[in-house]
Amino acid sequence: MANPTQFPPPLHSRCLMRRTFANRAFAIFYSFAILALLYRHVIHLLHSPNIMLSLFILLADLLLSLLWVASQAFRMYPTYRRLFVEHLEHYAKESDYPGLDVFICTADPYKEPPMGVVNTALSVMAYDYPTEKLSVYVSDDGGSKLTLFAFMEAARFAAHWLPFCRKNKVVERSPEAYFRSNPSSWFPGIDQIKVMYESMKVKVESVVEKGTIPLDHITNGQEKQAFSRWNDHEFTQENHPPVVEVVLEGGKDMDITGHTMPNFVYVSRGKSPASPHHFKAGALNVLSSSIGEHDECGSGLDSRLRHVLK
Repeated sequence: MANPTQFPPPLHSRCLMRRTFANRAFAIFYSFAILALLYRHVIHLLHSPNIMLSLFILLADLLLSLLWVASQAFRMYPTYRRLFVEHLEHYAKESDYPGLDVFICTADPYKEPPMGVVNTALSVMAYDYPTEKLSVYVSDDGGSKLTLFAFMEAARFAAHWLPFCRKNKVVERSPEAYFRSNPSSWFPGIDQIKVMYESMKVKVESVVEKGTIPLDHITNGQEKQAFSRWNDHEFTQENHPPVVEVVLEGGKDMDITGHTMPNFVYVSRGKSPASPHHFKAGALNVLSSSIGEHDECGSGLDSRLRHVLK
């Protein structure tokens, strides 16, 4: 007899939902009601002066009954799964986890406020996943410097937010949703990080409202060089060269605890009035193909993406 301890613990278990008995009892009761209705239609058909009308009514109710029967399969055995993420270490080491690329699409900072997209990016970067294997790509089909500014601010805040989520095992990793939920258990340092988030939010929303980035908001030469692309008067939303900005690079950029940050890349594909761009679908196709080529070649993020997006 095999020793059960030789098998690793399960990654999930399947359990019946509490409403299973009620679902089955209702289905049995409803089935008798349908049979009674069909029996009445058959009797009425045999004695009806208008056979065609009675036949059509019978066929209609029969069709509806068949549709109802077909929809009951998943209600007879409703289940839910309990996940045991802590057992994953028995199946694979973190070093064996596959690389994870996450694409986030946006287009217009006025129709899609950057803070909403920023919260999405921050929640993804805070995934409970090895950060050295995580890459987040933001596809900005509008090619807006305001959106890029918002993500630069998000990267600075992420250096504090990611360690906070990791230390306190935060499940709701979108800052806006987390602070709005009023968690019952407040962790040390939460007031400070909330002030940092609100400060970032006010700064980003102020820049979007003004439509320009004040010089005192640009903190270093790299950011100044990145925003210099928009100084060209020929740079418009519908006509511009590809823009690639590696906001965070894994292995180089660290959070406040010295832990490596995930790759965080801003990408805006080149657009020209002379060629169709197919909106967000086209942007996503370009991004997915370029990331695939980058992964195969394994070269630097910035140079490789800039090459394949031309």
